[in-house]
Amino acid sequence: MKRTAIIVDDEEKSRKVLKSLLAGFFPEVELLGEAANVEDAYVLVEERKPQLVFLDIQMPRANGFSLLKKYDTIPFEVIFVTSYDKYAINAIKFSALDYLMKPIEVKDLKEAMERAGKMIDLKNNRNVQLINLLNSVTPEEKIRKIAIHENDFVKLIDSEKVVSIEGDGSYCNIITCDSERYTLAKYIKDFEDYLGETHNFIRIHKGCLLNLKHITKYSKGEPCIIEMSNGQSFEVSRRKKQEVLEKLKS
Repeated sequence: MKRTAIIVDDEEKSRKVLKSLLAGFFPEVELLGEAANVEDAYVLVEERKPQLVFLDIQMPRANGFSLLKKYDTIPFEVIFVTSYDKYAINAIKFSALDYLMKPIEVKDLKEAMERAGKMIDLKNNRNVQLINLLNSVTPEEKIRKIAIHENDFVKLIDSEKVVSIEGDGSYCNIITCDSERYTLAKYIKDFEDYLGETHNFIRIHKGCLLNLKHITKYSKGEPCIIEMSNGQSFEVSRRKKQEVLEKLKS
């Protein structure tokens, strides 16, 4: 089935490589144009209405996320393209979106194209995931959003309101300071990468992250017990005890 796409990347060499890969392995893709910056990309999208945008993240003047912020409802499917950027990659992965690392591998491109094609065919673009991502991509922003799906709505929870996150296999239970409880189909490692210690969360044992802002008391002996603002209490594993105590003291 025919797909229409554009490439947004400030590096001419990168655009040429991606165009060559698309021509060689995806003849069904009709490339409608390319842009080297967000301003030209926006004009191109408005004029050509592509189904898919290959969007570079790191670009001068305005990064790729700035293009998405121009829309209330994003009218195309997105595959992000990036050099190594741990911060952006963690946010993209947490939001269940596709990205390609430079230099692009054919295998990764095929997998991303397959998923994007399914979304296009289903007319089921990923605006919820993109909204969640855009709430999380300002490096100096300390409050990240967590998207909670509730029937036909999506509730965005401020990370600062989260007291604890406990892993249960491939799910996590989230408890807020308002005593709200949510269950998300994510691993505890997903949250650790997404929130990180720079966002006031620390892992106290294999299956639990705590928000440092909500810790009210802790014991220095064995076992090390932490008490939270909502009345919860947790035991710190021996392996993590020294790290946790140092973080609390600082």
